[in-house]
Amino acid sequence: MSGVISFIIGLFCIALMVTIHETGHFIVARLTGISVEVFAIGWGKAIKRWHAHGTEYRINIFPLGGYCRLKGAEDIQRSLDAHKTTFSHVDAGSLFSVPPIKRIPTFLAGSCFNILFSLVLFIPFLMLDYESYVEPNKIVVSSDYPQVFGSEEGFLSAAARSGLQSGDIVLSVGSNQISDFGTLQNILSTRPEDEPTLFVIERNGEIKEISIIPDYDVQQGRVVFGVSSYIEPVVAAIKPSSPESFTPMQEGDLIVRIQGDDTPHTIAVIQALQNNPDRIFLTVRHKNGIEESFHYNPEKDENGNSVLNISFRRPVKLVEGLSFGNALINACKETSSAVYETIVLIPSLIMRDKGESRQTVVGPLRISYIIGEMRNAGVRSLLHVLSIVSISLAVANLLPIPGLDGGSILLSLIEFFRRKPVSPKLYVKFQTLGLFFLLLLMFLVMFSDISFFLVR
Repeated sequence: MSGVISFIIGLFCIALMVTIHETGHFIVARLTGISVEVFAIGWGKAIKRWHAHGTEYRINIFPLGGYCRLKGAEDIQRSLDAHKTTFSHVDAGSLFSVPPIKRIPTFLAGSCFNILFSLVLFIPFLMLDYESYVEPNKIVVSSDYPQVFGSEEGFLSAAARSGLQSGDIVLSVGSNQISDFGTLQNILSTRPEDEPTLFVIERNGEIKEISIIPDYDVQQGRVVFGVSSYIEPVVAAIKPSSPESFTPMQEGDLIVRIQGDDTPHTIAVIQALQNNPDRIFLTVRHKNGIEESFHYNPEKDENGNSVLNISFRRPVKLVEGLSFGNALINACKETSSAVYETIVLIPSLIMRDKGESRQTVVGPLRISYIIGEMRNAGVRSLLHVLSIVSISLAVANLLPIPGLDGGSILLSLIEFFRRKPVSPKLYVKFQTLGLFFLLLLMFLVMFSDISFFLVR
């Protein structure tokens, strides 16, 4: 039942975003002198319709989508019937009665409205208080655990070569005070590759200063110090019906040993499972201080790796939301960043193999479900996913593909630079090609969505 509710909520959210998109077309079309014959929310049979100011408004039975039908179909048909190579006669208010440079804003408006809608959603997203994970400023030296971090045996990271040790507490880096690992990461990412960085640390109650010159990762294009966060392996939750759920382990227990090896932090736990044992010997310390040891057979994934069906407790802090002014400024940054990342993502999706693309590209059914499910994560998470989906809709519609807004913009640009109208026959062929493309794309994404739900 919860899944159905999620799906319905998601459908209405998509209907809202599509309505905003079509509203953009509607408003700018009217401003540029183009008449709108039909403005519809949803597809299929109309369950409610009315007329106002020369436009028929419809609410259709299927809320997934909508459309804004501009005047001009009769001009096309009339020219085709007369076997004309140009639009010999156009009615006032027709799409073809205005020059191509005026049509482009109309086609562009839908995506612009979606991007503006995303910006509006980002403002309350940034103003709301939220809880954030805060990892301690205690560190693990990555080269102490080569199997986990994928380094060669015997390799020493910059941190290890300079004398940092797992369990050290970083108090400051240069002139910057360090209160948590996130702050440490942000500061280290900005350090130059060829200059020493001064760490002030606490080790066993003593304060030490250590200078480190970082390594440089050419593939990732960034400096690397070789430190990770030190999080005690305290059990936060155990997956129901998992092998772990039938052991004496309880929420709040501290995992102290696996296979006889001490596990002072979560990375040590991961290291202990790297050999994928068929039987795990584990020791926990209960909240009352009593230690208990037991064996169990772990679950294995499809690659034969041992799966740990527990989550670890992570400290959280309340982060206050921004003021309206700061939220507006940052919403502009978030929106522009999301638009850029979406544009950059498109070529990578095209170049991926079929299996990867099927996992990445989702259709309206799955998007509806995801949006609906986000309601369980809170209003802030729902606002964020709606913003991203709205931007994705905007960018996708601007692709220069027949049938999309980007295809119509392309035709208008061709006509503008040629200083000659596109023939009605070519226009119809272009739009028909777009229709077939969109139907094929819809079939593929719907098949992918249905497959996703069937294997759940």
